[in-house]
Amino acid sequence: MQSWEGLDAFVAVAETGNFTRAASRLGVSISQVSREINRLEERLGTQLLVRNTRRVALTENGRLFEQRCRQLIDDREAAFDSVISGKDAIKGLIRLTCAVAYGERTITPIIGRFVAEHPEISVDMELTNRVLDLVADGVDLGVRIGEITDARLGRVQLGSRSLHVCAAPAYVERHGAPASSSDINAHACLLGTAQRWQFKTAGQENQIAPQGRWRCNSGFSVLDAAIQGLGLCQLPDFYVQDHLRDGTLVELLAEERPSDQAIWAVFPKRSPQPSRIAALIRFLQVNLSLSSEIRHVDDHNAAR
Repeated sequence: MQSWEGLDAFVAVAETGNFTRAASRLGVSISQVSREINRLEERLGTQLLVRNTRRVALTENGRLFEQRCRQLIDDREAAFDSVISGKDAIKGLIRLTCAVAYGERTITPIIGRFVAEHPEISVDMELTNRVLDLVADGVDLGVRIGEITDARLGRVQLGSRSLHVCAAPAYVERHGAPASSSDINAHACLLGTAQRWQFKTAGQENQIAPQGRWRCNSGFSVLDAAIQGLGLCQLPDFYVQDHLRDGTLVELLAEERPSDQAIWAVFPKRSPQPSRIAALIRFLQVNLSLSSEIRHVDDHNAAR
């Protein structure tokens, strides 16, 4: 038995919680994962995992051994990575995830440019509005907005986004504009997935539950309804900035625009971080910063 045999399988099962997902992550059969772990337990003379029909749990010895194995694997990857980095090459597979609309509109084009600049990089990208378990699902990097609470994840801020209350000029001509956020429910509100709209009034963050007879879980459908003049919407900047620029929408209550929301790169904690992941994070920071600068110039021009 080779010294490393079974360690990757064991850590994969410990992180994913079952043999099926561990086998998928490693690209091997479930029987191979089971066989390698059985041999590892025999070699160590102790049980590492408690198996049941729903989930695999670590024994106390398994928990201690998993911590040491994880560090060994990280050190091994770092050793390979240091040689690759020494050759000025960034290579390998990056698995990443992001919310659907933000991913399609903003993140995917940036990832495309990154792959074009690094021909030995491969990406496996899943756009989903579900919050994936990055550790269990074997995902290298997630782009998320708002608060990050999972202690297993590291994070780096990539940028920020702003929320805007908007309407078509035709709607404002017919119904007028709200004088303050407290007037919101006197207007037709176009509702999306957010249960509350965010505002910052007199320096204080506050929320209002909007009322309306039009709701859709697609931000682009909410945007289309606003452009048609059906009512007010509150959407992130990447949905509305082009329409604010060309005048098909106008921003309302800009003086009560809420504080910007942080955009994060989140990743399973590893020491040290693989160079391909660090390079992608830096690339995202630079490109999202450029996008933010363009957005702020547009906001300034629109206010003039």
